[in-house]
Amino acid sequence: MGGATIDRNSRAKRYNPYKPNDIIHAGMFVGRLDEIDAIERCLFQTKNGNPQHFLVQGERGIGKSSLLFIVNMIACGNITTQNGEYFRFLSVPLDLGGCNTQAEVVRKIGRGLRKEIGARQALRERAKVVWEWLTNWEILGVSYNKASESFDAEEVAEQFVENLSAFCNVTSDEVDGILFLIDEADRPSVEVGLGSYLKLVSERLRWQNCQRVVFGLAGLPVLLSKLRESHESSPRLFQTFSLEQLSTDERTRVVERGLEEAEERNGYKTHISPEALKFLAELSEGYPHFVQQFAYSAFEQDRDNNITIDDVGEAAYKDGGALSQLGDKYFSTMYHSRIASDDYRAVLHEMANFGDQWVSRKQILAGSGLAGTTVTNALNALKAREIILADESRKNRGFYRLPTKSFAAWIKAFRSIQESGISTEEGVNF
Repeated sequence: MGGATIDRNSRAKRYNPYKPNDIIHAGMFVGRLDEIDAIERCLFQTKNGNPQHFLVQGERGIGKSSLLFIVNMIACGNITTQNGEYFRFLSVPLDLGGCNTQAEVVRKIGRGLRKEIGARQALRERAKVVWEWLTNWEILGVSYNKASESFDAEEVAEQFVENLSAFCNVTSDEVDGILFLIDEADRPSVEVGLGSYLKLVSERLRWQNCQRVVFGLAGLPVLLSKLRESHESSPRLFQTFSLEQLSTDERTRVVERGLEEAEERNGYKTHISPEALKFLAELSEGYPHFVQQFAYSAFEQDRDNNITIDDVGEAAYKDGGALSQLGDKYFSTMYHSRIASDDYRAVLHEMANFGDQWVSRKQILAGSGLAGTTVTNALNALKAREIILADESRKNRGFYRLPTKSFAAWIKAFRSIQESGISTEEGVNF
């Protein structure tokens, strides 16, 4: 299997296993064992009449959606738990992107439930009344017009809970319960009232003695504060998990699993040098999306089935390469379009060494080697352009930080390539 080669100058097509623009499937998923174990416990408690709602938060690219995908697979019984057991939940995955009113949130949840019941004929027959209710509803049975004020959240919640309870009762021997997996839960504004609505529904479920319905939310770190603004006690509904970067070992396992999958699909092995593997792990800073993007680009750059450190560097730095792709999606505007001075970028470079932690002007001066006036001007300009944050709570001002760890990781990857000495294409416009 290892004998096949590709001429370095050829453009022969081969399967690239890495997915920088998609959710990671179960075979490529690495890490998050503690979070998965805790969520499995939430599902087990819900199955046994003690619902434990959960919430996953973290930066963009940290793997929230991929984790929800794995949880969905576990809840549906498509894969076993870490203890080798199977669940039988009716899992309803959905996202709240584009929801601007509470009525739209409710509509999306109801349509998601209808879709999942409709996909299982046996359940549809057994829960015929619920199915008919979902089929004939107009915002869950309540007449509502976007231009009117007729949406009544309590009335909708009452009908929703009554039908959830009826469904759980008639299917208790076939399903363990209902799991609503809500991604992009941070997207709706505070005024939409997601926290207050979920609080209302959870209370009505308890009153109906319907204890096998669980909500799992995922979103950016602002999610908890948005829920709290909507209803001050709504965060108490959830067991919360904050996703951090993958460890170095986990990053390398992601790359290695991808190469194993590529060998199965392509019929020959693609090797990677230890130096290239280490460089990929370092560049990614532990962000799953970064790992996928750098690995995807390096795999595409390789022409002889042996990914080298030069392949990784060229793929990352060239026009349209990994850094460019990540920049276009997340950071390019902040780093390039809003900044015309290399000295200002040097301030960002120094701040990136501290991740998203507060750093003093004195530390930036010492680390950057720039003149005091230059640093002051840079900090004022970067703050005004909302590229960095200033700590206004301290008596002694002069502390700043980058808005996210992922921005710091991208800057460090950009610098690492620049300082590596790896040759890049002439005329690169990154």
